[in-house]
Amino acid sequence: MLCLVCFDISDNKVRTRVGKYLGGFGSRVQKSVFEVEVDDHKALLYLQKRLGEWLEENDDLRFYPLCKSCCQGAKSADNKRIAKLPSLVLV
Repeated sequence: MLCLVCFDISDNKVRTRVGKYLGGFGSRVQKSVFEVEVDDHKALLYLQKRLGEWLEENDDLRFYPLCKSCCQGAKSADNKRIAKLPSLVLV
C-alpha cells in the first residue's frame, strides 16, 4: 500500500526523527512529504500510532493512501510522469 505522508512539526528534533523514521519506509519527495510503502492496513495503523506518540499538540501528521490509478496518473509540474516506488527494495 502506497501512502503520501505529510507533516508540519514545530520541534526540530521531532521533525528530524519523524523524517528519518519515514525514510525507512519510502522516499522523501519534499522536505516534509514522503511516499511510503507499507504491507497492509495493520502496518499503516502501527506507523500512525508510532509516529503519533512523538507529536506535540499543535503538530500535524497526515496519511493519504494512493490507489494504483492515482500513482499512474501522477505527474510533475513539467508534465513528466513521476516514478513510483518499487514494490521491493533490496538493501
